[in-house]
Amino acid sequence: MDKKPNVIPSKEQMNAAAAEKAKIDAYETEKALVTNDIYATATNEANVPDGQISAVEMMRRRTANQLQQIQNGDIVKENEFAEKTSASSYGEAARLKNEEQMRLRDEQLKKNLENTQNFQRQTEEATTRHNNTTTQTEMPQNTQVNNYQNNYTPPTPPSTPISNYSDSYGENPSNINPVIYELSQPNYNAPFDVIPLPSKGKLYRNKKASIRVGYMTTADENILTSPNLLQSGEFLEILINRKILEPELRYKDLLVGDRNAIMIWLRATSYGEMYPVTLLDELDEPFDAVVNLNELKTIELSVDPDSDGLFSFTLPLSKTQLRFKPLTCGDISDLEKRIAKDKENKTLVDNTTTYRLERMIVEVNGDRDKNIIRDVANGMRIGDAKAFNEYVETIDCGIDLNINIETPGGESIATFLPLNFNFFWPNFRL
Repeated sequence: MDKKPNVIPSKEQMNAAAAEKAKIDAYETEKALVTNDIYATATNEANVPDGQISAVEMMRRRTANQLQQIQNGDIVKENEFAEKTSASSYGEAARLKNEEQMRLRDEQLKKNLENTQNFQRQTEEATTRHNNTTTQTEMPQNTQVNNYQNNYTPPTPPSTPISNYSDSYGENPSNINPVIYELSQPNYNAPFDVIPLPSKGKLYRNKKASIRVGYMTTADENILTSPNLLQSGEFLEILINRKILEPELRYKDLLVGDRNAIMIWLRATSYGEMYPVTLLDELDEPFDAVVNLNELKTIELSVDPDSDGLFSFTLPLSKTQLRFKPLTCGDISDLEKRIAKDKENKTLVDNTTTYRLERMIVEVNGDRDKNIIRDVANGMRIGDAKAFNEYVETIDCGIDLNINIETPGGESIATFLPLNFNFFWPNFRL
């Protein structure tokens, strides 16, 4: 039968353990006395420098905290005196930092989900409008683009010229050509940069002073150099919509100055900031010049709008109080269509000025009735109209396209920077 181990210490073992403990206690007591004596001697000697006294005091406190660490089970109240990091002292800070990171992550995931649902809804609406339209050319199946997939494939340009989806002025802006809609969808996975807006975003719903804009790619050239798109006149809107990576901001919402700022940034980052142009010298002879786009000055919005995003102005002669908004790219597009329709109908009078006033004015003496606004636009005195237009120019924002160029003859001419077709496609030929 195996002998069981003796788990009860013998008298000799107990005496040996007690002697060992007494020896250790005596050693620790002696060490403490010697240490204190060293510290006291080091600081009590005459002519001891202040720096040495501070160093000795630091060593004394470090030793005391290390001894406390041993007694308290690795808990140190002053971490700078510990030779090893205390898990208890840093655990709470690490937990709070982790919780903050988790909160920020959850907020970003929520925003991403909302953006995804928003654009899925827009795509479904466009598809529904297209399916309900019987007068349009049949669209190919499976053309819906999922902008949130990494395997993004740009739509194929149409092989036939695009006709206007709606020629009726004032129709619902959402009633757009489904082909244009699909071609205009941005790729949210593409590389981008954040650029400031001259308007500081004060007239947009998101109020963002800077927006994300994607870099131009070869896919953009493939689509936008299609002759059929160029003939439709939709290429600029498609390009800007493809590059703006802000779900709540589209081309037709942009002020003209903000649009120009985006155009110049896209051109400078795609083909370089040096833009070759052909101008006329003092003798009306053409000559070639180069403009540095990075040297163009930005004109920021000088007057803040009210809470409704509107500006106020009192006509000096009639004392009529107006509230108005600057024209957006969508407003200008609608005005051009309306003027073009007048020409088709062979209207003898050019109504551009009154159409523009009708589009800008939102309120007359507190009244927003469309008929009253139309009457004021058509009956405004010349002096009032001149003063109103001058005020509108003072609050204009954008890129200053006025340039001074030296001619081959040594003269300097002041002109306006031409933004022609070669601005975006310098190497393309129709």
